[in-house]
Amino acid sequence: MAAPSSAMRSERCEVLIVGAGPVGLLLALLLHQRGVDVMIVERQKALYPLPRAVLFDHEARRIFGSADLSGQVDSILENVIGQGGEEGINFVWRDAELKLIVDMYTEARTRSDYPSIMGFCQPQLENLLEKAILSRKIPLIRGYTLRHLEQTSRCVEAGFSEATANETRCLEKGVYSGGAMGTATTGSLADGSGTHELLVRASYLVGCDGANSTVRQIENFSVTTLNFENDWLILDLVCYLASDVLGYKLTLQLLRDGYVPPVVERLGTAQICDPRRPTTCVFGGPGRKRFEFMRLPGESRESLLQNENIWRLLEPWGFDKVNCDLERKVIYTFKARWANESFVNRIMLAGDAFHLMPPFIGQGLNSGFRDAAALAWRLPLLVSGVCSSQSLLRSYQSERLDHVRKLTEHCILLGEVICETEPAKAKRLHEALRKQPPGKAYDPPLGKPGILTSQAEAGQLSLQRPLNVGGKLDLFDDIHGYGWFLINLGSKSVEGLLCPELGDFFQRVLGGQCVCISDLEDYAGEYKEWFGNEMGLDHAVLVRPDFYVFGHAQLSEVNALVADLRATMGVGVEAA
Repeated sequence: MAAPSSAMRSERCEVLIVGAGPVGLLLALLLHQRGVDVMIVERQKALYPLPRAVLFDHEARRIFGSADLSGQVDSILENVIGQGGEEGINFVWRDAELKLIVDMYTEARTRSDYPSIMGFCQPQLENLLEKAILSRKIPLIRGYTLRHLEQTSRCVEAGFSEATANETRCLEKGVYSGGAMGTATTGSLADGSGTHELLVRASYLVGCDGANSTVRQIENFSVTTLNFENDWLILDLVCYLASDVLGYKLTLQLLRDGYVPPVVERLGTAQICDPRRPTTCVFGGPGRKRFEFMRLPGESRESLLQNENIWRLLEPWGFDKVNCDLERKVIYTFKARWANESFVNRIMLAGDAFHLMPPFIGQGLNSGFRDAAALAWRLPLLVSGVCSSQSLLRSYQSERLDHVRKLTEHCILLGEVICETEPAKAKRLHEALRKQPPGKAYDPPLGKPGILTSQAEAGQLSLQRPLNVGGKLDLFDDIHGYGWFLINLGSKSVEGLLCPELGDFFQRVLGGQCVCISDLEDYAGEYKEWFGNEMGLDHAVLVRPDFYVFGHAQLSEVNALVADLRATMGVGVEAA
């Protein structure tokens, strides 16, 4: 590897993250929390101020809790699951006459005990993530573009140079904004001022640099692209009362000051499968609304972006210049693809750099958060040399790639219904969907093989419910924290059943906890129901730090379960 010149800034870290979007920032926080020396390098000089992703799911909420961000993220989330069905609050699919085709989500509780979907505004999310990065003193270097990568058996060398004006300008075409959110905090960031080149040596590198990932391109990851592309007009609205008590229209300054304007009309989250104009409307966080209108055959992008046409499209839904501001307008081409490999030696991908799916089920960014959670417990074990890199990274690929493929294929299956513009065919599709609705809140298990047993419950999310501890009800995570868990029911934990060698591995090496849930704590009997239905009342379940079940076994076989985990992780095998 080339020695850095005197004009080049040189840095070292254990894990380098390229890209400071939500996935990269979250991964950095999770790794830092686990004692990893992590650094982020980002091309853009500041946070992008306009909305993009707008749906947050129950699993993402639990992951953010593990990053110690529960209070912060709750302040920007809006539950969109409420009255359900015909009331238009659930995530429903309707025809041109707004008649229900299918309700994709129910009021049934999720395994995480959070709402299945919530609305949010991405700039607010990125702002709270970046504030956490700064407060925890995680190095974040902005304004540098990745130019080259080189790997050895021991490290990755990443070369950056100062980003050009073209590389840092907003590349999004057709944006209208009445003013930026004004929430980005960049004044105290390490921005590399005074140097034009940057060299970072790291044990591992994660490309979180988005759909046009430079990491993916430099390393020549192969990509599978599905034959599904449609142009959609994306509109983000800040909504107001028709007139507030002062008689003045609210401004974005009030929004910056923390005022949450009420929505003029609580139109539910819905896919309107109207062949005359396929339409999506969703909550975009408190006081916000997102509309998406598909570009029709023969319709030009330029005409669709004209303001008079935009207000004409919004008018039937009760939105106009009086009760809302048009914060952003842009045409996106919805695509579906994934990288066929999630890693090459010491370099791995996460988020949109790894996979891309249309937004019809709101799982694109949430899948990226799952990637971050999956890497956040693997990378510390790799950095410390506890596990074989091949075992852990191959399992990351098999688990996450299969999960993403299933979600993407499910999304496209539904997208073909939404995007149909031939009326007779659309009607047939609607009737078929009514007769045979897809699985509600589709949530496939992780792919196998992985760091999982072959059992049916392995690869499923573990249950979280409130526990009664000392007469106070709190969620499992809030009581016991996060990490590896061996959970059983009764009055005595399995800690005393573990032999010294496996007890040392589980508790000291992994930092695992043995938790026994008593009948009193399980006051509603929900853990008893989970164990009884899925595993066995006399079983212990081994749960990973990303909340997925590794496997379960009878109490008498708990040592074999932990030994299976150790072997599957490649403990004691020299890292590749």
